[in-house]
Amino acid sequence: MSHLFIITGAAQGIGAAIAEKLLAQGHMVIGIDLHPETDEWEIMQKLDASKRSNFEAISGDIQHTSALIEKLKHAKFAHYPIYGLVNAAGILQMGSLLDSTREQWLHNLDTNFLGPAQLSQWVAQQMLAHKAGTIVSIGSNAALVPRLGMGLYATTKAVVSHYFKNLALELAPHGIRCNLVLPGSTLTQMQRQLWSDAQPPASIIQGNLEQYRTGIPLQRIAEPEDIADAVLFLLSDQAKHITMHELVVDGGATLGV
Repeated sequence: MSHLFIITGAAQGIGAAIAEKLLAQGHMVIGIDLHPETDEWEIMQKLDASKRSNFEAISGDIQHTSALIEKLKHAKFAHYPIYGLVNAAGILQMGSLLDSTREQWLHNLDTNFLGPAQLSQWVAQQMLAHKAGTIVSIGSNAALVPRLGMGLYATTKAVVSHYFKNLALELAPHGIRCNLVLPGSTLTQMQRQLWSDAQPPASIIQGNLEQYRTGIPLQRIAEPEDIADAVLFLLSDQAKHITMHELVVDGGATLGV
């Protein structure tokens, strides 16, 4: 049976991988991304004609949630009930907490937490009428352990985790589930911005005691598809009795914390 899903951060990376897998299953997908030229989105280059007909690309900033919701209300799939939402949009801004500014905090909170929270609130309200639906938010294993230079990101992702567990508790009596997927290092543009060349630093896999990182026991960096598979499981009926759960997909990097 075909359902309608909304995915933020859908132009590339994890969001695009999730959208591709849902489209391959015959579902309808509304993809949202900050990139203004939707025809240039990475995912658009991968979709054939049949999948493109089930995909609607909306350019918008998750920080401006009200404007984004207005676009969703007028989308071509707007007359279908929303079955699922995936919050995959986010930013990673490196730096010391000792040097962070109020403006940086507000920008990170708006993008990583407040925008997704407000969009999820609106989507959940639409789901209430049908007493069905599922929301999955992409958090981070950095929400579980302190990271040097990643305080803004780790803190806002920790807020995401706690918010969606509370939202899940409120929505549970209505048959609506909320879960989180917490990736570790994944081969995305967000990850590559931290590298000095085209190859990942050995310290990511092997660890770096100076940064209090233990490395990745499975000895590999995740592909976006690895994270997408976890998300699709939580969206599916196979996870129909799972809510308020954090599924960590990091190759063992956080040692099961």
